[in-house]
Amino acid sequence: MEALNITRQMLVFQKEAVHNFQSMWDFAQTQTSATVDRLVDHAAWMPQENRQALEDWRTLVKQERERFSAYVDQCFVVYEKMLDAPQAAPPAKTKKTNDIK
Repeated sequence: MEALNITRQMLVFQKEAVHNFQSMWDFAQTQTSATVDRLVDHAAWMPQENRQALEDWRTLVKQERERFSAYVDQCFVVYEKMLDAPQAAPPAKTKKTNDIK
């Protein structure tokens, strides 16, 4: 069952890598949003419609990022269930030969 343990370890590694990427993605979006907010605050010439479009875009990106994260987490749950399922091997089918004497 060494292959099963290696597969489980690979799954844990991949799950952690995806979560780290998602954390980095969230951090980048937060920093970008803060920067855009500061720029928009100093742009008195920008119409309110454009400010609202930026806010809508930011909300949409955040919702889609969260939806993607939930989808990936759901996929990892499915993979973990597949690895935790009982691994009952089917009985080996052999032909019985009668010894002819």
